Amino acid sequence: MLNGFFRFVIRGNVIGLAVGVVIGAAFATLVSAFVSAFLSPLVDWATSNIGDYSKMAFHLGRSTFQYGLFINAFIAFAMTAGTIYFFIVLPVNKVTEELNPHHDLSRAKRACPECLTQIPAIARRCSACTSSVEPIVDEDSDKLIEAVPGEIELSAPLPLALKVAQTAKAE
Repeated sequence: MLNGFFRFVIRGNVIGLAVGVVIGAAFATLVSAFVSAFLSPLVDWATSNIGDYSKMAFHLGRSTFQYGLFINAFIAFAMTAGTIYFFIVLPVNKVTEELNPHHDLSRAKRACPECLTQIPAIARRCSACTSSVEPIVDEDSDKLIEAVPGEIELSAPLPLALKVAQTAKAE
């Protein structure tokens, strides 16, 4: 019983998940400190020091609605999301695209006529079977793939290599 639990814990995905949670919590603290130290004072300066909405509230009977706390939290969220997107997501996507251009989902794809692997439309050679292919430069070509990566129609015609192999077997 403990042996199975031990194997479960030392599996890569469980340890990776634990490391991701710890790194995520540390990163959240770092981003929160950046927003507090740099972006919030910038909003205060830009709004002539009325950027602290935390004291804004209205009263309804004996209840107090502190809507200013929500406004502050929304501004912090918008700044955090913008900061993460422009300073982390965009640069990481750019580096990933440069290091591994064959897996960029935003670029046009086509099926290799020999092995049906999805390859970039402008490729001159298939990365899977290394067969030479004619690049597609027309973005309206009917040879471009619109489907989800890895999805192949079952009713699609056979590639040339399979047709030749089937005729050779039949003879």
